[in-house]
Amino acid sequence: TYDSNGRLVDPATHVWEKRVVRMDLPLGVTMEVFRWTNYLDFRLTMTAQPGQDGCCGNFDGDATNDGTWHMMQRIGARVGPGENMFNHRTHVDWTSHEEALLKMCPADRRAAAEGFCSHSGANGSVPWKSCMIDACFGRNEHVLRMTQQLGI
Repeated sequence: TYDSNGRLVDPATHVWEKRVVRMDLPLGVTMEVFRWTNYLDFRLTMTAQPGQDGCCGNFDGDATNDGTWHMMQRIGARVGPGENMFNHRTHVDWTSHEEALLKMCPADRRAAAEGFCSHSGANGSVPWKSCMIDACFGRNEHVLRMTQQLGI
């Protein structure tokens, strides 16, 4: 369906008109895509699948091991060879805003993030920077609002 009904993924988006695409997929999977001017939010709802793991957790009932640090230790920073559903990987450049954000990471957190990201399988500049930004600023409401304002 396509309408304006759906529980927002990001409460900060409540000021905009909702445009929601809802899909009911096999195996009880439901996907809601919120279409905004310059990006998408989505919610995937499903039951646990055997061997499931990733950014949304591993469905073992322990929320304490579902964070970025734990997930990257289990499966790494990138989709593994043979698991990519696309024909090729797209090269992604970093903007000056993203570079500036990375420079704002507090020194102690940055040192810990560098250690973790260097040993996490985040090979190459884009996965490494993604790991660093997530480790430095993950779940920081101020940074989330700022990156949305900047269109990052």
